[in-house]
Amino acid sequence: MSDFARPAIGVSKCLEFDMCRYDGSRINNNFVRNMKEHVDFITVCPEVGIGLGSPRKPIRLVTIGGEKNLYQPSSKKNLTEDMHDFTKKFVTSNSNLDGFIFKRDSPTCGVTDVRLYHKLGTDVGYGKTSGMFSEGVLKEFPNLVKEDEKRLNNISIRETFLTRIFVLAHLRESLEFKELEKLNQFHSKNMLLFLCHDEELTVKLGLILKSNDDFELIADNYKNIVNSILSSIPKKSSIINTFNYIFTPVSSKLSSSEKSYYFSLIDGFDNDLISQSEISTLLYSWTLRYNLKSIVDQSLFNPFPKTLLLDLIESKKEYSIL
Repeated sequence: MSDFARPAIGVSKCLEFDMCRYDGSRINNNFVRNMKEHVDFITVCPEVGIGLGSPRKPIRLVTIGGEKNLYQPSSKKNLTEDMHDFTKKFVTSNSNLDGFIFKRDSPTCGVTDVRLYHKLGTDVGYGKTSGMFSEGVLKEFPNLVKEDEKRLNNISIRETFLTRIFVLAHLRESLEFKELEKLNQFHSKNMLLFLCHDEELTVKLGLILKSNDDFELIADNYKNIVNSILSSIPKKSSIINTFNYIFTPVSSKLSSSEKSYYFSLIDGFDNDLISQSEISTLLYSWTLRYNLKSIVDQSLFNPFPKTLLLDLIESKKEYSIL
């Protein structure tokens, strides 16, 4: 049985699930396929959802009367209101999403860089915008963790996405108990990961947990700050401080050469010569060796199932062979 919470993830249905693209095809996606074991997917094709079949004539975003509209040139149908209504129904019935994987460049699901034509009846002149469905979802859920399938081929972006959705899923499950003890357990497990992102906000989390407010207020304040922490880029100084915090209880058990090696890695990391994961792996091995239970179980070392990176690692190996 997995030790990880199961994130609830929205996904464009044409990615691995259904042959619902405009041309009747489906996009094979190894990452989405591998995630099925670990997450609960909520699939959606907004275009099929408003009654368009598959295959179907193309639709596009067009500026009409100064407003963004969803339009099908072949039928001359304005589908804007239909899409707004569909989006409202979707967000109403899916309020517990931890993240979303959108189809890139789609006039409904694209997150960025979707073509917005300046006027009807021409392919000349367009700007960039977000898809009409994704825009509505993100307006309703501004803190929702989102990516498109192409960006998730970048290992750094994928690691960040996975860390956020699995931590937030754990938080969601912890809050469902409506018990301060469960929230404290969540905080203890994720504290070092939070410290790597923002030390000041992590301290605020601790103060919230010690307040005398009712649980609902504590939960709301705590969740808002966690969202702020996870959406921020980890600071190098905070990462080093966190590593030194982990190093302190094991340092007395290490040889002088091991200590020197650790500090050389910290210096290399500070000068962009050593990766964060190299130091993290070393510290994790020491906490295992000396059975530091309170540290070894931290999500910092294992925030998500590592098998969800295998397709990227394998593709890199194949490329290196070529």
